[in-house]
Amino acid sequence: MDICGLIVSGLRLGLPAEEDDIIEKLARVHILSPQMQQTVRKMKGCRNILGHVYGAVDDAIVYHIVTVELGDFTDFTREILAALQQRG
Repeated sequence: MDICGLIVSGLRLGLPAEEDDIIEKLARVHILSPQMQQTVRKMKGCRNILGHVYGAVDDAIVYHIVTVELGDFTDFTREILAALQQRG
């Protein structure tokens, strides 16, 4: 979310009212694809659960995420870099 916020700020896309607005703004200008938009929302939700409800976290789900779903970070990086390179 920090990276997304920096991009929104750097591209002067307006002040977001909340984190979901950051994701929406990036999708609106095609920095995030619709699929990546949903992935980032899920990543944000997972982060919020881990940060605020850590006592009720299912360890098996967390293990699955850190062993199987890490490709989402690579995909996010590729998509962001490609979109920014196109913008010059």
